Amino acid sequence: MKKSLLVILLTVFNISIVISQGKTISGKLVDQLSRQKIEFASISLWKKDSTVWKGTLSDTLGNFEFRDVPNNLSFIKFQALSYKTRTISLQEFQASKSHEISLEAENQTLNEIIVKGEKAVASLQIDKQTFQTKQFQNAANGTGMDLMQRLPAVTINTEGEISLRGSSGFILLVDGKPSTRTPADILAQLPANIIESIEIITSPSAKYDADGKAGMINIITKKNTRIGTAWSGNIMNGGTLPLRFGSDLQWTFTDKKWSVFAAADYRRYDIDGYRVGEIRTKYQDTLTYMPSVGVRNYMDFQYSIRAGGSFQASSKDIWNWSAYMGEKQTDRTANLHYQDFINANPSRELFSAFNTNQVPYRQFYNQNLFVRSGKFQTYNIDYTRTYANQGKLSLLGLYEYSKLGGPLNNYDTYEGNNKLLLWERSTETSPLNAWRFQVDYSLPLRANNKLEFGYHFRHLNHQGDFLFERFAEGTSSWVSDPNYTDKMELVQRIHAPYIQLNGSNKQFSYALGLRSEWMDRTLTHAGEPGKTYALNQVYLFPSLQGIWKLDGEKTLRIGYSRRIERPTSKLMSPFKNHRHAETVETGDPNLLPEIANVVEVGLSKGFENFSFTATAYVNFLHDKVFRVNEIYSRTILGRTYTNAGNSQSTGIEFLTEYRPAKIWKVYLSGNLYQFDVQGNFRGIETQQSSFNYNLNGNTSLDISPKLRFAWDFTYLSKSVTTQGHDSDLLLSNVSLKYTLWENRANLNLQCLNVFNSNIQTIVTQTPTFFSSTDYRKWDRVIQLSFGFRINDRGQKTKSTKTEYGEKEF
Repeated sequence: MKKSLLVILLTVFNISIVISQGKTISGKLVDQLSRQKIEFASISLWKKDSTVWKGTLSDTLGNFEFRDVPNNLSFIKFQALSYKTRTISLQEFQASKSHEISLEAENQTLNEIIVKGEKAVASLQIDKQTFQTKQFQNAANGTGMDLMQRLPAVTINTEGEISLRGSSGFILLVDGKPSTRTPADILAQLPANIIESIEIITSPSAKYDADGKAGMINIITKKNTRIGTAWSGNIMNGGTLPLRFGSDLQWTFTDKKWSVFAAADYRRYDIDGYRVGEIRTKYQDTLTYMPSVGVRNYMDFQYSIRAGGSFQASSKDIWNWSAYMGEKQTDRTANLHYQDFINANPSRELFSAFNTNQVPYRQFYNQNLFVRSGKFQTYNIDYTRTYANQGKLSLLGLYEYSKLGGPLNNYDTYEGNNKLLLWERSTETSPLNAWRFQVDYSLPLRANNKLEFGYHFRHLNHQGDFLFERFAEGTSSWVSDPNYTDKMELVQRIHAPYIQLNGSNKQFSYALGLRSEWMDRTLTHAGEPGKTYALNQVYLFPSLQGIWKLDGEKTLRIGYSRRIERPTSKLMSPFKNHRHAETVETGDPNLLPEIANVVEVGLSKGFENFSFTATAYVNFLHDKVFRVNEIYSRTILGRTYTNAGNSQSTGIEFLTEYRPAKIWKVYLSGNLYQFDVQGNFRGIETQQSSFNYNLNGNTSLDISPKLRFAWDFTYLSKSVTTQGHDSDLLLSNVSLKYTLWENRANLNLQCLNVFNSNIQTIVTQTPTFFSSTDYRKWDRVIQLSFGFRINDRGQKTKSTKTEYGEKEF
């Protein structure tokens, strides 16, 4: 199978070389001093009567190209932000051997230009929407999480779970490089100050990994492109009770051919919280009602060190490399007071009233400390070669090592006398090794068409050593429990060839592709010696994208893609895990991947001071993984994961930007969708549906040329889950930002969660049990920050994060 696909790709490659001959005008734009590429510059060809024949933009490597050029043209003009416009006669350009055009930087800095005008918050492209992060002032000095929750179709609940169009299954890229760490943990380790823009790719093309049932999100980080040395940094303080502070620093050195950078950041951000809950069960002949209340606090710290660089060996050869090392730890403390009421009357209903004035069957105090830690390392190198026919060869190699784990301590005592009821502890050590190699080739064809094809390989080895012990009070010793103690190993290999055809004309661009992924997965564990859970399957992923430039500044976009969501090690662990007093969790080693088919149609319209974008979509999900809860004992729920049905999301997302005055800007976005889920688990039918929506608003007002006020809000509606629902959630923030030293520094005063409304209720129920938990986070905080830039233009830089570790974190 793999050999046949390789032969097909090589045959197409040879045929394409033959048909790609044609008359063109092409070249490359570079900075006059640094010789660095200039991307997204405007290049136009002019007729002898001084009218424009055609224009284009340089790509991310500074390359540009015109095809089918007539003979009546006179000169070519080059224009780029922060550079002087250059005009060259066509005769002079064609006489040049290298066709490498250098532009001279203007004396005025980018900072001065920013004062005069700003980019739109969002732009619609053939396969994505791009959002400029500097428009979200209230997210400054936070993390990538703070930026994400301000985007349309992205929601984050009070427990930090991120969803795109109502689904938590999406892949996060950092500067185009994929990562299978959970998006929440990657974003939590990315300072918002280093993010230039965010791309939401809900209908990815075949050249991307097929992972992510809801699509992909690409984080573009900043870099400096000016010759010499540049520094940028930020420092933030948000109080000492609880402790909140952070800082980040980046250094960049750029020469004519070399560019290197180093960066570091540290963040400590503790949050106090509170939890109110209740459990009702009907187990055998006993009805149980168990309310609980207590503190639920978080201690969170993280740091990372990043370094990398690029080397332009020639005008056609570029090398890039980067390294990332980081650590993240979250300590969740839940100290809860429980009351246990029982009634041995099987005729009573689940919601029968209990006399809470009577003495409970028992009262106990549960002290639960769950520590989740991770140490991450990622190293990658890539090489790009551009040929004379503007064909492009790209090679990438990436290695990741992560060490995941953390102890759990569960300590129960009777209320009143502090007598020991139960004491459990567990430790986890989970090293993870992963490799990625990919080769991609892009070949220009006639009539503005381009053929892309390549091969991607991924390898994952994830091991886990889990020890669970109980304290035996009689012998004052710890005893291992074999039901919760185990060792496991997951090995997964993915081979993925793809081919894609792109084309464009004045009004229309398209991309048509096909990707094949062969997955070989094995899981073994000590609890079943000699037993191997294996899955070996081939999947096909077609994709189609198109975009039309219509009259009246209108843009129409269509897209279709088939996606896959592969289960993590946690969901497949075939042994019991007891993380807190109310739940015992077991995975399923036979879980199948979820398969999604996504169709969308988008329309964008621009006016003088107003713009509007709307995208309608449908996401059909097959073999959905259900998180199923059952009664494990009288006071404990058993949780497992299984492929038990399908779901469908049908909705529309919108984005508007309005400027009532030069100094005032208003931004509003949202997502409205109908969510339907159907399933069958052990003969029990499940069917849930709800109409859900989320809204994001942002307004900024320039009080003076140096002082800006910003206010934003995020609202999540009530939403159904497989066996219950999540309540609504409202968050709002305000800030004042004052710029100093000709916009090279700033002071930012922020008030986060101004209404102290970070409260959400999670409900789960069946005919035999009911669970309701009210999570409250007291994270209303006033924080002050200072940021600076020295010789920094704030452009994007190539960086990397982990490929697998964060997803398992």
